Amino acid sequence: MPLAEVRIKKRAIVASALFLLVLLSPYISNAFQTVWQTATLISVRSHYLRWSSMETEYFQLRYLQEELLLAEKIAKEADRVVIKVAELIPHAAGKKRPWLIVVPNQEILREAFGWGSETGALGVYLAETIKILSPMEWHWYPESKRWQMFVSQGPLVHEYAHFVLELRARGNYPRWFSEGFAQLIEYHLLSYEWLEADSSLANRLYSQDELDHSFNVLPRQALAYRQALSMVSYLETLRGLEGLNQLLDKLGEGEPFYQALQQVYGLSRENFRQGWEVWVGQDKRWLRAG
Repeated sequence: MPLAEVRIKKRAIVASALFLLVLLSPYISNAFQTVWQTATLISVRSHYLRWSSMETEYFQLRYLQEELLLAEKIAKEADRVVIKVAELIPHAAGKKRPWLIVVPNQEILREAFGWGSETGALGVYLAETIKILSPMEWHWYPESKRWQMFVSQGPLVHEYAHFVLELRARGNYPRWFSEGFAQLIEYHLLSYEWLEADSSLANRLYSQDELDHSFNVLPRQALAYRQALSMVSYLETLRGLEGLNQLLDKLGEGEPFYQALQQVYGLSRENFRQGWEVWVGQDKRWLRAG
């Protein structure tokens, strides 16, 4: 993965995580969460209300008119992603169509979020809205390869997985599980893993308390994300995608995360952590670095 892309993605993770801190907190009442999400949705979409629009089977696109041809390509690819994700994690959005906003450059994305010049993103999910940076802005690749790399490594799968998780589990999960889940779906469909020098699990690992309560602000985000992916992957090895789908059902019914984990996997929070530590230490995949 090109260094420029890694750096952009890492900055995006730190920036977008703060927006989800309140939204996905398991300690906030459902009523307040609904109000918060509605207000956030309005705020997130307000910059794009006058942009050109296009409706697909699964999305409402927003784009600048001069990017119509690119938007049509992205629309087809996005609908394809939905079908592939649904094969792993069945879901039905009904009449609800998340917005998919094609942002032509980092400057417009920064302006919408109030980010500084050092912050950028390839993709951000928040409040039923996916924002992606136009693949034509992926300047670290030759222009002839940008669409190919967008399809094979782009943010659509990861960000749409966040929407599916929110749809199925209603925001009732810790942040580490959200990011681990999105990365797992990304790995299944794209064979993509985010690896950096400090993402190896041979490093000092974050405690479960740190992951549960401080994931968004942990200083080594590459390690935190890698740890999250390995934890969700561990759950998959125990009961496959069937177990994960059952866990999402329990969470969607309002069961607290670790109670749902106990019901589906028969593991307490402590036993989950202990079992994962043994498992991850036996697989050299998790000791690799980028």
